[in-house]
Amino acid sequence: MPSPILVTKRARHAVVTLNRPEKRNPLPYREEDGLLPALEALEEDKQVRAVVLTGAGKAFCSGLDLEAMQAIQRMSPQQNRAASKQVLTFFERLRAFPKPLIAAVNGHAFAGGAGFTVACDLAVMSTEATICYSEARIGFVPVIVGVYLVRALGERVARDLMLTARAVPAAEARELRLVNEVQPPERVLSRAEEIAGQCADLSPQSLRMTKDLLRRSADMSMKKALDLAVEANAKARGTADCKEGVAAFLEKRKPNFT
Repeated sequence: MPSPILVTKRARHAVVTLNRPEKRNPLPYREEDGLLPALEALEEDKQVRAVVLTGAGKAFCSGLDLEAMQAIQRMSPQQNRAASKQVLTFFERLRAFPKPLIAAVNGHAFAGGAGFTVACDLAVMSTEATICYSEARIGFVPVIVGVYLVRALGERVARDLMLTARAVPAAEARELRLVNEVQPPERVLSRAEEIAGQCADLSPQSLRMTKDLLRRSADMSMKKALDLAVEANAKARGTADCKEGVAAFLEKRKPNFT
């Protein structure tokens, strides 16, 4: 049986592929689905400085699979609450991942798959793909992914996408800032890898601290966020990467971040 998650390592980044095309790559939110253990291993790998996430076949990620949706009907309220917390934990672990995550949205991203796209730091989308917060079509509620959507794009856009459950084509997704770039299908993965390479050239320490600051400050008042920013700024000044970066700038050479 093929592995549900494929990991391909390049020189300084990795490509992680959701590999269940026969089921349109359902959301891999459980430990046993393989994505979270794969990301944990890549977090520890010092050679990997950025990660590209994509899907095999024609879909990027279709959200919960049929088996999971059928299981919901047999669950108690307590079991459903536990399952919902598991989905939340999945998205929070994506947000807390310390290295840049770039989504190569090669195909349709529906429901949890749409949230998956927004949970990544950056996203490149195929001109032939669509994004859809489709939960209301089956009586589900897109509240967990909706929280991230509101934070990323604002309440007006989130209301539009969640209350209409309409499929958003690539050009509009770019206009709404659901994704950063739109590329022809054959260029989506290579472009995402180019961006990963750009991130890999930067200070890993700086990117990790930046991601942590953005995540933690999202729930703070302006005053508390600025206080946190001052502490992070002060800490960054004493890091090995900052010393190397400044020295390289003054010496007019490329920095050697470690």
